[in-house]
Amino acid sequence: MIDLKYIVEILITRGKVRGKPVAISLFRDRIPAGYEPLDGEPCTLIRIAMDEGKKVYFDAGHHDCLVGTYHAGMIPGKKEIVSGEYLSTTSSFFSYEGAARLKSGTRNLPPGMVKAIGAAPLDEVPEGAAVDWIVVVCNAHTASLISACRVIQDGVTPYGGFGTSLCGELFATPWHERNVVVTFGDFGGRMYNRIKQDELFVIIPLEFAANLPKLLVDVKIDVKANLGFTKPPGSRFWQKFDKETKKDAPDETDKRSGPVFTMEWDAEARVLIKNVPEGILDFVVENAETFAREKGYKKVSSKSLVEQMNELGMDIDEVLHQH
Repeated sequence: MIDLKYIVEILITRGKVRGKPVAISLFRDRIPAGYEPLDGEPCTLIRIAMDEGKKVYFDAGHHDCLVGTYHAGMIPGKKEIVSGEYLSTTSSFFSYEGAARLKSGTRNLPPGMVKAIGAAPLDEVPEGAAVDWIVVVCNAHTASLISACRVIQDGVTPYGGFGTSLCGELFATPWHERNVVVTFGDFGGRMYNRIKQDELFVIIPLEFAANLPKLLVDVKIDVKANLGFTKPPGSRFWQKFDKETKKDAPDETDKRSGPVFTMEWDAEARVLIKNVPEGILDFVVENAETFAREKGYKKVSSKSLVEQMNELGMDIDEVLHQH
C-alpha cells in the first residue's frame, strides 16, 4: 500500500508543487459519495481540487466543454471536433491538415468505458474511490525530477505532450500509455487552470508513485565515482581528485570530507552550500566554480550563486532546501 498522505507531504515540502497533488479517479460504474458535480470545463477539475481543495467530477450531464467529454469517451464527438475543423476554421494559423492530424492523434478513452471522472486532493480521496493517477502542477525543474519516478525503475522515459488537448492528456493518455506524462497543455487548458508561464503538468500513474521518496527524500549519489566514469584523462576533475587524495586534513572552513575548492569562496557562499545534500555537493561546487570562471569572477560568492540559479530559472532557496 502506498501512503498517499506521505506522498502528498513530500511532493509539497520537497517537490514544491503548486497547491495539493490531485488524485484522478475513473468511475466505471458509480460515482462515490463525497464528489460534487462540475459546472465548468472538464480540465478545471485540476485547479478546483488543487487550489480549492474540492472533490468534483464530470460526466455526460455535468460539464461545459464538448471536447473534454469527447476525449473522455463520454459523448460522441461532433464532426467539427473530431476532424479538427473547430480549430482550422476559427483561427488564422491552423491549416486543415494540421488541425485534422492533431485531433486524430489525440488520445480518447474508449466510448462508454467510464461513467464519470473525479478529482480530489490526494490526501482527501473519498472512501470507495480508487486513485488511477496523480496530477501535479510545477515548474520544469521539479518536473524533471519527479517525472523520473518510472525511468529509475525500468528505464522507460515519460511520455511528452506538446500542444495537444489537455483533457486528452489528463484523462486518456495515461490510460493508453500506462506511463508518466509530462505536458504543457493547450492554450485553453492552461488558461482555465490559471497556469503560470513557468508551470506545466506532470501525471503519475499510481503504480509509480512509490518511487517518489527515492527522488525526493532518500537521494544518495556518489558524485565522484559517477563523474569518474565520464571524464577524459586530461580533465580538471582528475587534478582535483589527485589534490584531494593528497590533502592531510580537510579545509577548516568546511568540516566535511569533500569537496575540493579550486577557487576562493566567500563566507556567505560557503554557508549557503552547507545546505546542499552531501551526495551532490561535489557537482554543485564544480558547476558554481565553472560559472564563476565563465563570468570572469575571481571568487564564488553568494551573489554569483544566486545569479547562476536565476539564469537556470531556479530559486536558490528551493534548490538548497529541496532534500
